[in-house]
Amino acid sequence: MRKRADKDHEIIVKRRSKKGHGDEHGGAWKVAFADFTLAMMALFMVLWIVHPQAQDHTQVGGDMDSNPLVDGGAGVFDGASRTPVELDGFPAPVRREAPAKAVPVDAEAKPAQDLAKAESGEAGDDALARRLQSSEELQQLARLIRDVSGSVDALTNIEVEVVPQGLRILIRDDQQRFMFQRGNASLDPHFRGLLVALAGVLGKVENKLIISGHTDATPYRGESGYDNWNLSGDRALRARNVLVAGGLPAGNVLQVAAQADVMPIKPEQPEDGANRRIEILLLTERAESLYRELFGEGYAQAQVSASGARFQGPEKQ
Repeated sequence: MRKRADKDHEIIVKRRSKKGHGDEHGGAWKVAFADFTLAMMALFMVLWIVHPQAQDHTQVGGDMDSNPLVDGGAGVFDGASRTPVELDGFPAPVRREAPAKAVPVDAEAKPAQDLAKAESGEAGDDALARRLQSSEELQQLARLIRDVSGSVDALTNIEVEVVPQGLRILIRDDQQRFMFQRGNASLDPHFRGLLVALAGVLGKVENKLIISGHTDATPYRGESGYDNWNLSGDRALRARNVLVAGGLPAGNVLQVAAQADVMPIKPEQPEDGANRRIEILLLTERAESLYRELFGEGYAQAQVSASGARFQGPEKQ
């Protein structure tokens, strides 16, 4: 439509029709749906957190009441511990049931229970004064040795594993400290403290020990033919003396051996420093009997004299 305002100017007015849009094309419903989804997520989170607290004690949880290894033991991380976990400073409530009646202890299970008491600090000095045999008992002793090593800041210097012959304890250098000064048997004070701590544990068991010294393959020859064989033997003997001075009965040491570089941990790298170590092998009764048959008085041997050689077999029992 055109309107003429005056002679010089012409005003043009355009009229556009408004097209209607349905409510379904708006964005309000998206906000509502997002609020609903967030509320449902919060509800599921609350139910997930509250649900375990409402469950009754399982059979495993009930058995933990009679287990001396619960408080502070491995059960803290496997979900079977009765030790409450603090959340924001508030301890979770713990339901304690009445203690069960005492039952006679099986004689075969007593060594393992004594080891457990020693780990929990409930036993006296004679808790380990027996011969360990089973793999379970040796595993418990290994855990106790690791705990003692941690108390003297030596976890990086020790490796403990159960082997068919018993318990193998490997003591080695780390990147900051050497057990012995290079080329001699002078013992570092840090490792002296570790050996004394081990003596306090190993001295409470009746199992015999074999202590062996190992070097790397770097050639060493001192005065009067002193070589790696002499060096490894002197280091093993020094470790034995420190253990005995720390409380290990001298009769518990069955052998002190020099291995030089013939038993490397890294055969592909014989000159690697990781091959320098002291090993302590705690023998089971069977391994000790086999050792005594090999080196004891009853083993087969050949006696050589001026009159000739004479074979002597083991004595019949």
